[in-house]
Amino acid sequence: MEKYTDSSSVQSDSENAAFLNTQYQKEERQQRRSYIYLTLFNLFLFTLSILSLICTVMSQKDTAGHSTAALYDQFDMFSPTMHVVEYSKTTFELPEPLESSVYVGISNETEDAWMDIAYLPDQMVSKEDFPKLNMPDDALQVTDPKTGETGYRVGLEVFHQLHCLNMLRMATLPEHYTKLEWSDTNDKPERVRAHLDHCIEVLRLNLMCLSDVNVFTFHPKPGKEGYWPEYNSQHVCRNFDQIKDWARANAMPYAEV
Repeated sequence: MEKYTDSSSVQSDSENAAFLNTQYQKEERQQRRSYIYLTLFNLFLFTLSILSLICTVMSQKDTAGHSTAALYDQFDMFSPTMHVVEYSKTTFELPEPLESSVYVGISNETEDAWMDIAYLPDQMVSKEDFPKLNMPDDALQVTDPKTGETGYRVGLEVFHQLHCLNMLRMATLPEHYTKLEWSDTNDKPERVRAHLDHCIEVLRLNLMCLSDVNVFTFHPKPGKEGYWPEYNSQHVCRNFDQIKDWARANAMPYAEV
Protein backbone atom coordinates (compact mmCIF):
# COMPACT_ATOMS: atom_id res chain seq x y z
CA MET A 1 0.00 0.00 0.00
CA GLU A 2 1.39 3.40 -0.96
CA LYS A 3 1.99 5.92 1.83
CA TYR A 4 -0.04 9.06 1.29
CA THR A 5 1.51 12.42 2.07
CA ASP A 6 -0.59 15.57 2.32
CA SER A 7 1.31 18.23 0.36
CA SER A 8 -0.53 21.03 2.13
CA SER A 9 0.61 19.69 5.50
CA VAL A 10 4.23 19.57 4.37
CA GLN A 11 4.03 23.11 3.07
CA SER A 12 2.48 24.27 6.32
CA ASP A 13 5.25 22.66 8.38
CA SER A 14 7.86 24.25 6.14
CA GLU A 15 6.29 27.66 6.53
CA ASN A 16 6.11 27.23 10.31
CA ALA A 17 9.76 26.25 10.43
CA ALA A 18 10.74 29.22 8.31
CA PHE A 19 8.66 31.54 10.51
CA LEU A 20 10.18 30.15 13.69
CA ASN A 21 13.68 30.45 12.24
CA THR A 22 13.01 34.04 11.20
CA GLN A 23 11.55 34.83 14.62
CA TYR A 24 14.56 33.27 16.34
CA GLN A 25 16.96 35.25 14.18
CA LYS A 26 15.01 38.43 14.92
CA GLU A 27 15.12 37.81 18.67
CA GLU A 28 18.80 36.93 18.44
CA ARG A 29 19.51 40.20 16.62
CA GLN A 30 17.53 42.12 19.23
CA GLN A 31 19.44 40.43 22.06
CA ARG A 32 22.73 41.12 20.32
CA ARG A 33 21.72 44.74 19.75
CA SER A 34 20.66 45.08 23.38
CA TYR A 35 23.99 43.62 24.50
CA ILE A 36 25.88 46.07 22.28
CA TYR A 37 23.84 49.01 23.62
CA LEU A 38 24.41 47.86 27.19
CA THR A 39 28.14 47.48 26.56
CA LEU A 40 28.35 50.93 24.97
CA PHE A 41 26.41 52.43 27.87
CA ASN A 42 28.74 50.82 30.41
CA LEU A 43 31.75 52.06 28.44
CA PHE A 44 30.25 55.53 28.44
CA LEU A 45 29.75 55.44 32.21
CA PHE A 46 33.29 54.13 32.71
CA THR A 47 34.74 56.87 30.48
CA LEU A 48 32.66 59.49 32.28
CA SER A 49 33.91 58.22 35.63
CA ILE A 50 37.53 58.35 34.47
CA LEU A 51 37.10 61.89 33.13
CA SER A 52 35.42 62.94 36.36
CA LEU A 53 38.30 61.48 38.37
CA ILE A 54 40.88 63.23 36.19
CA CYS A 55 39.04 66.55 36.49
CA THR A 56 38.82 66.17 40.27
CA VAL A 57 42.52 65.38 40.59
CA MET A 58 43.52 68.22 38.28
CA SER A 59 41.22 70.60 40.13
CA GLN A 60 42.73 69.65 43.47
CA LYS A 61 46.20 69.90 41.98
CA ASP A 62 45.46 73.35 40.60
CA THR A 63 43.93 74.48 43.88
CA ALA A 64 46.99 73.31 45.74
CA GLY A 65 50.39 73.58 44.17
CA HIS A 66 49.72 75.21 40.81
CA SER A 67 47.27 78.03 41.47
CA THR A 68 50.15 80.33 42.41
CA ALA A 69 52.02 79.30 39.27
CA ALA A 70 48.95 80.04 37.13
CA LEU A 71 48.50 83.43 38.79
CA TYR A 72 52.16 84.32 38.30
CA ASP A 73 52.01 83.24 34.66
CA GLN A 74 48.93 85.38 34.13
CA PHE A 75 50.78 88.49 35.30
CA ASP A 76 54.16 87.54 33.81
CA MET A 77 55.71 87.07 37.25
CA PHE A 78 58.14 84.49 38.57
CA SER A 79 59.14 82.99 41.90
CA PRO A 80 61.26 79.89 42.45
CA THR A 81 58.64 78.75 44.97
CA MET A 82 55.56 79.12 42.77
CA HIS A 83 55.31 75.35 42.19
CA VAL A 84 55.86 74.66 45.89
CA VAL A 85 53.08 76.76 47.38
CA GLU A 86 50.00 74.93 48.65
CA TYR A 87 46.84 76.42 50.12
CA SER A 88 44.60 75.30 52.96
CA LYS A 89 41.65 76.62 54.93
CA THR A 90 42.80 77.72 58.37
CA THR A 91 41.05 79.13 61.42
CA PHE A 92 43.11 81.73 63.25
CA GLU A 93 43.47 81.02 66.95
CA LEU A 94 44.71 83.95 69.00
CA PRO A 95 46.12 82.59 72.26
CA GLU A 96 44.46 83.47 75.54
CA PRO A 97 46.16 85.01 77.32
CA LEU A 98 48.32 86.53 74.59
CA GLU A 99 51.36 86.14 76.82
CA SER A 100 51.11 82.38 76.31
CA SER A 101 52.24 82.76 72.69
CA VAL A 102 55.84 81.72 72.13
CA TYR A 103 56.22 84.82 69.92
CA VAL A 104 55.30 87.23 72.74
CA GLY A 105 57.49 88.44 75.58
CA ILE A 106 61.14 88.01 76.48
CA SER A 107 62.66 84.55 76.80
CA ASN A 108 65.11 82.24 75.09
CA GLU A 109 62.16 80.29 73.66
CA THR A 110 60.80 83.50 72.15
CA GLU A 111 64.13 84.36 70.53
CA ASP A 112 64.43 80.84 69.12
CA ALA A 113 60.89 80.98 67.74
CA TRP A 114 61.53 84.25 65.91
CA MET A 115 64.89 83.06 64.62
CA ASP A 116 63.15 79.99 63.19
CA ILE A 117 60.64 81.97 61.13
CA ALA A 118 62.37 85.26 60.34
CA TYR A 119 66.07 84.60 59.87
CA LEU A 120 66.51 82.08 57.08
CA PRO A 121 69.29 81.92 54.47
CA ASP A 122 68.88 83.31 50.97
CA GLN A 123 68.38 81.16 47.88
CA MET A 124 69.52 81.20 44.26
CA VAL A 125 67.72 81.76 40.96
CA SER A 126 69.34 80.27 37.86
CA LYS A 127 70.66 82.46 35.05
CA GLU A 128 67.91 81.03 32.85
CA ASP A 129 65.14 82.10 35.24
CA PHE A 130 66.64 85.42 36.35
CA PRO A 131 65.22 87.50 33.43
CA LYS A 132 61.72 86.44 34.53
CA LEU A 133 62.20 88.50 37.71
CA ASN A 134 62.35 91.75 35.67
CA MET A 135 65.17 93.01 37.88
CA PRO A 136 68.39 94.86 36.91
CA ASP A 137 71.07 92.54 35.55
CA ASP A 138 73.75 93.82 37.94
CA ALA A 139 72.41 91.54 40.70
CA LEU A 140 74.79 89.63 42.96
CA GLN A 141 75.89 86.33 41.42
CA VAL A 142 76.55 83.24 43.52
CA THR A 143 77.55 79.62 43.00
CA ASP A 144 75.57 76.76 44.46
CA PRO A 145 78.14 74.74 46.45
CA LYS A 146 76.08 71.56 46.03
CA THR A 147 75.80 71.67 42.23
CA GLY A 148 78.43 74.16 41.09
CA GLU A 149 75.72 76.03 39.17
CA THR A 150 76.06 79.81 38.94
CA GLY A 151 73.03 82.02 39.41
CA TYR A 152 71.75 85.06 41.28
CA ARG A 153 71.23 85.44 45.01
CA VAL A 154 67.61 86.03 46.06
CA GLY A 155 65.68 86.23 49.30
CA LEU A 156 62.02 85.42 49.94
CA GLU A 157 59.92 88.42 50.91
CA VAL A 158 58.05 86.60 53.66
CA PHE A 159 61.18 86.24 55.76
CA HIS A 160 62.15 89.88 55.26
CA GLN A 161 58.67 90.91 56.37
CA LEU A 162 58.86 88.70 59.45
CA HIS A 163 62.28 90.17 60.21
CA CYS A 164 60.69 93.62 60.07
CA LEU A 165 57.86 92.54 62.34
CA ASN A 166 60.39 91.24 64.83
CA MET A 167 62.26 94.54 64.59
CA LEU A 168 59.08 96.37 65.59
CA ARG A 169 58.51 93.89 68.41
CA MET A 170 61.99 94.46 69.81
CA ALA A 171 61.52 98.23 69.55
CA THR A 172 58.56 97.97 71.93
CA LEU A 173 60.88 96.43 74.54
CA PRO A 174 63.85 98.85 74.49
CA GLU A 175 64.82 98.21 78.11
CA HIS A 176 65.83 94.69 77.09
CA TYR A 177 66.79 94.66 73.42
CA THR A 178 68.83 97.86 73.21
CA LYS A 179 71.31 96.21 75.59
CA LEU A 180 71.85 93.12 73.43
CA GLU A 181 74.81 93.26 71.05
CA TRP A 182 73.06 91.32 68.26
CA SER A 183 69.81 93.30 68.39
CA ASP A 184 68.97 95.63 65.49
CA THR A 185 67.72 98.12 68.08
CA ASN A 186 71.21 98.34 69.62
CA ASP A 187 72.52 101.03 67.28
CA LYS A 188 72.66 104.77 66.85
CA PRO A 189 69.19 106.28 67.37
CA GLU A 190 69.04 107.70 63.84
CA ARG A 191 69.93 104.32 62.33
CA VAL A 192 67.34 102.54 64.46
CA ARG A 193 64.75 105.13 63.42
CA ALA A 194 65.59 104.66 59.74
CA HIS A 195 65.39 100.88 60.11
CA LEU A 196 62.01 101.10 61.84
CA ASP A 197 60.60 103.46 59.21
CA HIS A 198 61.84 101.09 56.50
CA CYS A 199 60.09 98.17 58.18
CA ILE A 200 56.87 100.11 58.68
CA GLU A 201 56.78 100.93 54.97
CA VAL A 202 57.59 97.34 53.95
CA LEU A 203 54.76 95.97 56.09
CA ARG A 204 52.34 98.69 54.96
CA LEU A 205 53.03 97.98 51.29
CA ASN A 206 52.58 94.24 51.74
CA LEU A 207 49.44 94.50 53.86
CA MET A 208 47.85 96.80 51.29
CA CYS A 209 49.04 94.57 48.45
CA LEU A 210 47.51 91.47 50.01
CA SER A 211 44.40 93.37 51.18
CA ASP A 212 42.99 90.55 53.31
CA VAL A 213 39.24 90.48 52.61
CA ASN A 214 38.37 87.86 55.20
CA VAL A 215 35.92 89.18 57.79
CA PHE A 216 35.56 89.15 61.55
CA THR A 217 32.27 89.34 63.45
CA PHE A 218 31.12 90.92 66.73
CA HIS A 219 29.82 89.05 69.77
CA PRO A 220 28.93 89.67 73.43
CA LYS A 221 31.54 88.71 76.01
CA PRO A 222 30.78 87.57 79.55
CA GLY A 223 31.43 90.35 82.04
CA LYS A 224 31.86 93.01 79.34
CA GLU A 225 29.42 95.50 77.90
CA GLY A 226 28.57 95.68 74.22
CA TYR A 227 29.81 93.53 71.38
CA TRP A 228 33.43 92.63 70.79
CA PRO A 229 35.25 91.59 67.59
CA GLU A 230 35.98 87.90 67.12
CA TYR A 231 39.28 87.58 65.26
CA ASN A 232 39.43 83.78 65.26
CA SER A 233 38.01 83.64 61.75
CA GLN A 234 38.65 81.41 58.75
CA HIS A 235 41.33 82.19 56.18
CA VAL A 236 42.81 80.57 53.10
CA CYS A 237 46.54 80.41 53.82
CA ARG A 238 49.70 79.40 52.05
CA ASN A 239 51.50 76.57 53.77
CA PHE A 240 54.24 78.51 55.57
CA ASP A 241 56.05 75.43 56.86
CA GLN A 242 56.34 74.06 53.34
CA ILE A 243 57.81 77.35 52.10
CA LYS A 244 60.22 77.44 55.04
CA ASP A 245 61.32 73.86 54.36
CA TRP A 246 61.95 74.73 50.70
CA ALA A 247 63.96 77.79 51.74
CA ARG A 248 66.18 75.71 54.01
CA ALA A 249 66.62 72.94 51.44
CA ASN A 250 67.70 75.48 48.80
CA ALA A 251 69.74 77.75 51.05
CA MET A 252 72.88 79.54 49.93
CA PRO A 253 75.76 79.99 52.37
CA TYR A 254 75.51 83.09 54.53
CA ALA A 255 77.44 86.04 53.16
CA GLU A 256 77.71 89.74 53.76
CA VAL A 257 75.40 91.56 51.34
